[in-house]
Amino acid sequence: MRSVAAVAATLLIALIALGCAGEGGAREPEARAAPPSAIQPATWRDDRLTIATLGHASLLMDYFGVRVISDPTLFARVGLSLGPFGSIGPHRLTPPPLAPAQIGHLDVILITHAHMDHLDLPSLNALPKSVTVIACKRCGALIRPLGFSDVREVGWGDWTVVGGLKVTAMGARHWGKRWPPPLGNNYGFNSYVLERDGVRMLLACDSAYTNLFGALAADPPQIAAFSIGAYDPWIRNHANPEQVWAMFEQTHARYLIPIHWGTFRLSREPIDEPMHRLMMASGNQSDRVVLRTIGATWTMPPGASGALRAAAVR
Repeated sequence: MRSVAAVAATLLIALIALGCAGEGGAREPEARAAPPSAIQPATWRDDRLTIATLGHASLLMDYFGVRVISDPTLFARVGLSLGPFGSIGPHRLTPPPLAPAQIGHLDVILITHAHMDHLDLPSLNALPKSVTVIACKRCGALIRPLGFSDVREVGWGDWTVVGGLKVTAMGARHWGKRWPPPLGNNYGFNSYVLERDGVRMLLACDSAYTNLFGALAADPPQIAAFSIGAYDPWIRNHANPEQVWAMFEQTHARYLIPIHWGTFRLSREPIDEPMHRLMMASGNQSDRVVLRTIGATWTMPPGASGALRAAAVR
């Protein structure tokens, strides 16, 4: 058990670091009502794969009847949670498209790693505790105290099934210490491959450039979601858009969903630069990049699965 002095020192380090980045401040523990949103989960069909981007790494999905959310960040800030006093950390530059109450039914929460912009405790606490949480090894210690009854920790190569949705963990080139890095515990990090009704999707963890995802080309996913921001100066942990396009092509996926951009200022590049660079990298294949704006919704076209698999075996 940490002493009061150690906790105070940890808080001081976090305050100094966040203050130097110009991201200080507090937030209310409850979200304000979201503005009218184009995202309408209640209208989604359970016989399709529909995905909406909620900003940063948060994707809301109807995966053929299984409702999934990834790395939910549903409030105005992420960072160091101070319980009833709110949080300190980066402020959203784009408002959350949905308030927690507007998300509707959920079956699965996916947590890729324990960084505070991915494992946001207030956001998790605002979601129903009956939802199954799938997370990397050791993240359960952070999640179970919130009251979730089904928390499944999976390591690379492990898989689990919820409602017919198979979720398999794989690696990335990243790191998993909780803030502050010098004192935080290492909770690991996961990418995930989702599969149901013959449709596969890669949800990549934040990652520097790696050939690791190329292994998926033997049975390519139809969709791959990759983080495209926070590369300047963090290129050793976050690929730049050109590197993301190369990793995406190595998977042989048909569609790319860009995440981890345009929501929080976590690095030096201009907030819109990642998307501009990605579109330049995609060249005459830009139609493969979907969900280019935060708050957008996309449904995989009917028949896309069969066409892609036929192309893969030629």
